[in-house]
Amino acid sequence: MNKKQKIIISFFSLLIVSGGLYYFFKSDNKIETSDLFIVKDTADIAKIIISQDSEKVILTRNKKLHNWTVDNKYPGNKKALKKLYQILTELRISKPVLHSKRDSLIKDILINGKKVEIFNSDNQLIKKIMVGSFQKQLEGTYLYNPKEKSIFIVNIPGLDNDLNYLYNMNPVYWLKPEIFSYRPNEIKEISLSYPEKSSKSFKLEIQKDTAHLYHLSNNIAIQNLNLNKVGSYLSYFMNVKFASETTETNKLRTKLMNTIPFAEIKVIDTNQHSKNIKLFKIKSNSESGKYDLNKLHALINDNDVVIVKYVDFDLILKDIYYFVN
Repeated sequence: MNKKQKIIISFFSLLIVSGGLYYFFKSDNKIETSDLFIVKDTADIAKIIISQDSEKVILTRNKKLHNWTVDNKYPGNKKALKKLYQILTELRISKPVLHSKRDSLIKDILINGKKVEIFNSDNQLIKKIMVGSFQKQLEGTYLYNPKEKSIFIVNIPGLDNDLNYLYNMNPVYWLKPEIFSYRPNEIKEISLSYPEKSSKSFKLEIQKDTAHLYHLSNNIAIQNLNLNKVGSYLSYFMNVKFASETTETNKLRTKLMNTIPFAEIKVIDTNQHSKNIKLFKIKSNSESGKYDLNKLHALINDNDVVIVKYVDFDLILKDIYYFVN
């Protein structure tokens, strides 16, 4: 066999292999670009709803104030939203889906997947996608476009490609990580309760030029109040953040609602808005019968559960005698 014949045979062999691979990975999708899943003009995005079963998270953008809110209540976390924008603009189709598995994968994603709906400023739906399972061995996540009936494995080069985490259903993931962010002159009243040590619990009322301190259990006023210590104490509420979100949040919230907290802090600001934080000790994973000395669970307004560090609350968790000369 001469050299020319070898080249011809090699060429046709390559065609056969290519044809076989095409048939093997054959998909019914006619459009095989990331346009199926990205939003080219993010400037018009006004709302994003991520839902699964009966749960959902609503992210709303205020174009005038250049900020986002979570569930129409809390300020959004800029870092988490930056990652979301990265997904919306930089997704790439990594691999097609095997034709033989296509129908079963679509069925599974419609039943168990997350639904992501993106709306513009006129509340018109501009993109809807379904997020399926993360495939570590394939380095991507299944994504389905119901309108085009197209399913692919997608990823973002250089980023964690578990989109289930990045399209997060936990509202806390999207929150700006602030628990308290009050200036001293914005606080009207602070109540700090220790259910197991009621004698140390107090209520601190702030007025323009003075303050009043009371036992929380019987509302008896405390004399000889040190106003310098009151001023210092109020400044501790300027920048208190949570450390991280929690897993199985709904289950944990139900458990904590039926548990006596270690401490409970209620702040009322000068606009009569209030925030209630209940703190719970966390059992140690390493020592039976002991508690973690570094972190606590915090229940915010009986709704959101986060993990906080003792060190971030140490200056706040004073007892009533701290303020007395």
